[in-house]
Amino acid sequence: MKKLFIFILFTGVLAGQVLYLFDNTKDETAGNADWIIDDDMPVPQPANPGSGDDWTGGISDWGFDLLDSGESPYTLPPGVEITYGDTSDPLDLSNFDVFVVCEPQDPFSTSEKQAILDFVYNGGGLVLVANHYGSDRNSNGWDSPRVFNDLGAEEYFGMHFNVSGESYNNFSDSPDSNVSGDPDDPLLHGPYGDVAAIGFHSGTAMTLHPEFNSSVRGHVWVSGASHGNTLVMVASATYGAGRVVGVGDSSPADDGNGNPGNVLYDGWTAVGEDNYSLFLNACYWASGGENNIRPFIRRISRSPQFPGSEDTVTVWARISDDSSLVFDSIYFRTDEGDWQSLSHDSARGREYYFHIPPAEEYSTVYYFIKAVDPAGRWSVSDTFHYQVTQGGAYNLDGWVLIQENSHREFYFDNVSILPESYVIIARNCTRSQFESFWGVQLPDEVVFLNGGNSFPVINGSENYTLVNAVGDTADGPTISMSSGYSIQRISPLDPASSPSSWDVVPDSLATPGSGANTANSHKIVINEASDASGSGNYIYEFVELFYDLRTDVEEENRGGEHFTAVNVAPSLDKLSWLSPPYSVYDVSGRRLLEVSASGKARDGDLQSGLYIVVKERRVYPVLILR
Repeated sequence: MKKLFIFILFTGVLAGQVLYLFDNTKDETAGNADWIIDDDMPVPQPANPGSGDDWTGGISDWGFDLLDSGESPYTLPPGVEITYGDTSDPLDLSNFDVFVVCEPQDPFSTSEKQAILDFVYNGGGLVLVANHYGSDRNSNGWDSPRVFNDLGAEEYFGMHFNVSGESYNNFSDSPDSNVSGDPDDPLLHGPYGDVAAIGFHSGTAMTLHPEFNSSVRGHVWVSGASHGNTLVMVASATYGAGRVVGVGDSSPADDGNGNPGNVLYDGWTAVGEDNYSLFLNACYWASGGENNIRPFIRRISRSPQFPGSEDTVTVWARISDDSSLVFDSIYFRTDEGDWQSLSHDSARGREYYFHIPPAEEYSTVYYFIKAVDPAGRWSVSDTFHYQVTQGGAYNLDGWVLIQENSHREFYFDNVSILPESYVIIARNCTRSQFESFWGVQLPDEVVFLNGGNSFPVINGSENYTLVNAVGDTADGPTISMSSGYSIQRISPLDPASSPSSWDVVPDSLATPGSGANTANSHKIVINEASDASGSGNYIYEFVELFYDLRTDVEEENRGGEHFTAVNVAPSLDKLSWLSPPYSVYDVSGRRLLEVSASGKARDGDLQSGLYIVVKERRVYPVLILR
């Protein structure tokens, strides 16, 4: 490691830590961009964040994950010149190990170019992240591909970022699994995990020039392309004693957590992609690949999500390190009991599996994972919890939600839904972003899924069908969507294909995570689908499922009348507790009567027989005896 002179900026830096400097001198926050780790510079604040969300920047998770693995990220603020060899400057490149430049909007000066080249040649690491040709956010005639080419990326590193007149200078490819097959590829199989696929959303490809730098190599190519020197999405090279990584798009580094007003997307943890592993492995390799990071614990999952009192809960996590682990355990406790620990009982590559024994009904189980490497560096995950339910959670594994016009499919994996609760599939945002946009606080039992910018895609005329694990239609098709609107199921008993089964309202009136009218049909139904109007707001489009199974079918006392299994009356208006609004169905599920809130109580001259009354999301069997 480089020897740092004493300066308050580096107070708290430990021996062996790698220092990363993220550039913000080239207008990286211009326009709708926010390619910084935090708006506090040079040291991000708070100094001890709980997650990347505690920092404000479009790549805050990148910085946080480096910090979380034992490294130190900093930012070079606007107005500061990039220098190398200035011993009086604490932000001089000589004081850092890796320099990260993500989508610069202004060119480097002649002296800055030389400083960067000297820094790399003498052993520094450089990570260059571009965007598509034409991504000139401050309208000065420069975009990141031109800035990097002007730096000398082609002449010195053998990497040319494609620009005007060149193929694939603005393309999307997500997920793209056309990666190198080299099992020792340091960017694809590094300490931060394996990379099987990444995602580009309007990026540029690179053309490699080994005649200028014989070390240059590709790691990821455009889907279907041969593994040659063209259509390269990720590349690396050595230059002197240093190492360089080039990536043609910033979207896989985007975590969606920028300044208010910027439209950002969560590519860092996108479903079906390993974007964060790519960037963190790239940083590790660029730093020299000799530092000892802390074990990196990510992608923690459990099954079943809503266990009953007889269920053993399987918890698995991706745990990676630059060496082997000497210790790993899951710690768990029930309610306020003592913590217990168990080691993993199986592993598949970097996936470690733990099992928590059954717990009593209605208890809450808390758990976290700890891992230690041979150097004694350790990491602890966040603490998670689940409540042991009365049972009845339905496993949706193998189910498919199908969109037509245009055709798309969403496959459920390790997803369960509780009775009287919801599963929400949003197009491409985090749960907290979704809640903020729609102005809701989703209950803990609501399952939120990110569709990875692939599902749903609502432009008007789409409909949805839910297919179960054996291929039978469970619900749908629904009525067709209209741009700018939400469709909301009136009752699970109504057929999904009938227009009378839905309320169609402006999407501003969408009610994600609430609003279902429980009818105790014991079905899982498509309950709501909604567009999200406004520029860039399409990431908040969603489709919602509802499990129509009541868990509180108990006797209630209201107004002196006893609600038992069946209420008996000569007509509905004789039930003093029943006031509008309500709906009436026959036992086959056909709706016979709808009484609005402003209407009068009536029964539509129902004949003697058994009927189902739905009011305030509750279902009441009523036997009419005239």
